[in-house]
Amino acid sequence: MFKVIRTLVTLGLLFATNSIVTASPAGIIKRDANTCPSYPSYPYYPSRSLASRQNGNGMSFTGSQWIWTNEVNGGNAPVGTRAFRKTLVPPQGKTPSSIKVAFAIDNTGTLFVNGQELATEGDWFSAGTYCVPLQPYQNVIAVNVTNGATTPNPAGLLVTAEVTYTDGSTSRIISDGSWRASGASIPNGWEQPSFDDSTWALAVNEGAYPKAPWGTIPIAGSDAVSLAPAQWIWTNEVTTPGGAVPAGARALRRTVILPPGHNSASAEVLITADNEYSLYVNGRFVGTGTDFQTAQRFTIDNIQGPKVVIAVYAVNTLTVPNPAALIASMQIKSTNPSYECLPDCSSESYVVTDVQWKATSGVPNGFEQPDFDDSTWPAAVAEGTVGSAPWAPVTTSAAVSAPGAPLSGAPAGN
Repeated sequence: MFKVIRTLVTLGLLFATNSIVTASPAGIIKRDANTCPSYPSYPYYPSRSLASRQNGNGMSFTGSQWIWTNEVNGGNAPVGTRAFRKTLVPPQGKTPSSIKVAFAIDNTGTLFVNGQELATEGDWFSAGTYCVPLQPYQNVIAVNVTNGATTPNPAGLLVTAEVTYTDGSTSRIISDGSWRASGASIPNGWEQPSFDDSTWALAVNEGAYPKAPWGTIPIAGSDAVSLAPAQWIWTNEVTTPGGAVPAGARALRRTVILPPGHNSASAEVLITADNEYSLYVNGRFVGTGTDFQTAQRFTIDNIQGPKVVIAVYAVNTLTVPNPAALIASMQIKSTNPSYECLPDCSSESYVVTDVQWKATSGVPNGFEQPDFDDSTWPAAVAEGTVGSAPWAPVTTSAAVSAPGAPLSGAPAGN
């Protein structure tokens, strides 16, 4: 069964214990003024901006294979969690410095670096990109992926990665049949560098990207932010996509956790709603829109993490039930300050409106604040992609939109 939710892959970048650089207790290699000089000098390229990376200098899934375990039968795999590992041995004479990994999964997972959790994502319609330092010798990528639903259905893992060496050269890693895959039973410590995966079977190639049913997947930091991977969403008052729902204001939220050590971020967002909205990030008012067929573009700087909460006050106007929906796409860029000597070692998350959002028919006081508890809110309901009726066509502002003022009845924001 084709799943609505795109879920997160667990990529654990696990590293060998022999090292000439001291690791933190959690296993993450920290590069600072004391540890950077332990590597030979090499050209430190100025960090490229988000815009320049999106203009052709980024990563791509082209050449990568969707992979799974040998349990795949007729395109379907059993429900449950499986683990995948790839050992990276540097070419002779090369010393690894860092790795940037983009991944997509069907359905859920978590990314670890050297045994420490790095990121959790959902849905395969867009991919996050994460950069971390490497050990100077052997390294391991480990991925934990859960195939959801209640009956066998398509499942997969897709990875592209770029290893940067201390001489400034790079090499590419892709998901393919050389990866190791666990069975239904995953041993404790499978994500650790010392784990022996020699008895695991080789992964099975399901087909080269952009294989159906997954299609084309944009990568944060490499592809420009777009509404294409997003879905129109609303509260669970929706019974039929695009159908009539009661008029009035609604509150919607999505929480994103930055990678460890990433305590500040910037973002670019495209957003519109039927009929009106006011957008907040960590309680700060960002902007308002009142025409659902024109998406606004906003940029947000100095977002204080590690938690990033996107909150929307959306209003279905008129006085009788009618269609209502919100659609948004956001790329969030962050950097660990201890990686400052690594060239362009930032991480980017791609957040789109989907069923991972929370949505409620009321508008509680303080819902836009990052510490608000939305744990009892139901999941949002997906109504279709950006080209779906009755909202198409939607045009996108090329320039950054003026913020305007919060809607009447909306929070003032910080």
